[in-house]
Amino acid sequence: MRHLALVLSLAALLGGCAPAPPVRVGDDDAVPAGDAADIDVADEAAALPYALEFLLAYENVRSAPYYPLEGLAGVCWYGDGSLYLCDAKAGRVHGYSPSDDLWFQFDSPGSRFFRPVDVRIDHFKVLVLDMEGRSLLRYDLGGAYQDQLVNFAHLDPGFDRLPSSFDVDLDGRLVFTDASESQALLLDSFLAIQTTVGGPGSHREQFHEPSGVAFLNDGSFVVADRANRRLQHFSRLGYLEQVVGGEFDRHNVLLTPQGLDTDRDGNLFVADPAGRAVHVYASDLSHLFSTDSSLGLLATPQLPIDVAVGPDDLLAVADRDRQAVLIYRILYR
Repeated sequence: MRHLALVLSLAALLGGCAPAPPVRVGDDDAVPAGDAADIDVADEAAALPYALEFLLAYENVRSAPYYPLEGLAGVCWYGDGSLYLCDAKAGRVHGYSPSDDLWFQFDSPGSRFFRPVDVRIDHFKVLVLDMEGRSLLRYDLGGAYQDQLVNFAHLDPGFDRLPSSFDVDLDGRLVFTDASESQALLLDSFLAIQTTVGGPGSHREQFHEPSGVAFLNDGSFVVADRANRRLQHFSRLGYLEQVVGGEFDRHNVLLTPQGLDTDRDGNLFVADPAGRAVHVYASDLSHLFSTDSSLGLLATPQLPIDVAVGPDDLLAVADRDRQAVLIYRILYR
């Protein structure tokens, strides 16, 4: 009988009828192979930030190649860890190359008054928003001036537009906030106006000092409505999706939301100068946490103007009061 049982067992294995051996997950857990797909789905779930860990600060010291920083504004990262920052008051853009451990200064565009207030990466180009010149300028990654990509005087001659921030998505679309008309402008990949949203006021779909904007992963975008103490979320086509915060929201943590950026999972980071904090929201715009004095004296933002999510879960915060760029690591659950 033992020989017959052995033969039947071999037949079951060869015929594919034998039960699959368990697959170990961790040290103590074992699940059948048929449940492996469920594990993969869980692993691919969006990660949620729960804290910021302070790493270092690029301080405004005389020995620094970027000295003096006078009016920090927009900041952004490139995928290789290069860091770019705007000094709106001094009219300069600085870049940092991690491979060379070297800071460098961008070319002047040649305009009489140059006021760079925001910066973004579009593939292999650096886009710089010149608020004074009312234009979007294009540079290479090394800081060499290329050309003027958008001229707001020619883009929409019927309005005296004053661009204050912008973002670019993977499709090449651009979205700008307009401090003069209290609007947001959405440009298609051909740099033509696709739609405008907003207008001066405090009602839904109106803005008071719009000062930050960011695309989400689905092509929708969020506008920081600074003086109304709120964020407004618009669909890919410019229709209002939701409002977060506002004067009458008793749970509102926002005082003066300004610079915005998102991570790979669509979590939103918000610089709040009056609140002296960085606020973090999930992709559905539910509030996760805000920085506070528990970070310590050297790590707590004093006047954060802009934020930028970089590679390796890094976050850069342009702190105008400290005249420093603070670097944190984003900790995820």
